[in-house]
Amino acid sequence: MIKKKKNIILICTPLRFYTNIDEDLFFQWLDAISCIQEIKGIARELHLYITSDSILNEDLLNLIGLFERYKFDKQQLLVFKNKQNREWFND
Repeated sequence: MIKKKKNIILICTPLRFYTNIDEDLFFQWLDAISCIQEIKGIARELHLYITSDSILNEDLLNLIGLFERYKFDKQQLLVFKNKQNREWFND
């Protein structure tokens, strides 16, 4: 049975950068996360488009780190939670 892909949109808000370098590094970090298919700025939000709820552990750890660092709503990442990674989530 083939697993059907889900379209997942993670919303990065509030966007707050302290320096130009901070902003540059943020976007470099996003570019390094392979599961992100598209990035769109919509009003004062940044939307990350991911096509599957089954992503690499490295990508999930990077998303957790990114969301923690920039204080985005980490509840959005629960869509990726499974038996193997549940200890990464504090719920």
